Amino acid sequence: MTIHDAMAMPEKDDMIYEGRWHDGISRVCSAFVTSIWKAGGLFDGLEINASEWGPRDVYMVDFFDKNYGETRP
Repeated sequence: MTIHDAMAMPEKDDMIYEGRWHDGISRVCSAFVTSIWKAGGLFDGLEINASEWGPRDVYMVDFFDKNYGETRP
């Protein structure tokens, strides 16, 4: 495998890192939020790889009621 092949591989949600200061699953903030949404069932029926989500993806997703607070349930 070349360095180019390694850099082109997508990071999978189940990748475990072993290192000097950190062992286990590693997430940046946007991937962490996406993992929580995924565990909560917001992506049912979709194959989502949370590690590939960036801050803009999290910001642009359309899950929530935009008129929250205007009407009471």
